[in-house]
Amino acid sequence: MSYISDMRTADQTIPTRHLGDTLRTARQRLGLTQAEAARRAGIARQKLIQIEQGKPGVAMAAYAAAMQALGLEPDVRPARVRLAEYPQLKRLTWNQPGIDALDERDALALYERYWDLVDADQMDASERALLERLVQWYGNGVLHV
Repeated sequence: MSYISDMRTADQTIPTRHLGDTLRTARQRLGLTQAEAARRAGIARQKLIQIEQGKPGVAMAAYAAAMQALGLEPDVRPARVRLAEYPQLKRLTWNQPGIDALDERDALALYERYWDLVDADQMDASERALLERLVQWYGNGVLHV
């Protein structure tokens, strides 16, 4: 378990783990060894190994150096919630056909706006965990219903 409290959510992997996987795949696609990629990035090979493992304690500057060395650019977007994984939230988007994901802030806004349509007793553990996380992160601990 991570020592960083925000990283301990049960329903979401550590974000840097996905980034590390992406960087490893890019390095391998370029045919570079870890030593070659680390040299290009100006970091130690051991640091690149930690980056590829998605270690959350590695400085973002090291991640950025690795990305630049591999010819990648950061693309910062709001976190998304896949509707197929959360039935109660999906019910709230009945009038928006074709939408398969929402920004997290928008998901919380839907829960709050249409709380009277949510069947809280039918929420599974993962959807409850999602809602709790959204309330903590974006609602300052308060579900406004």
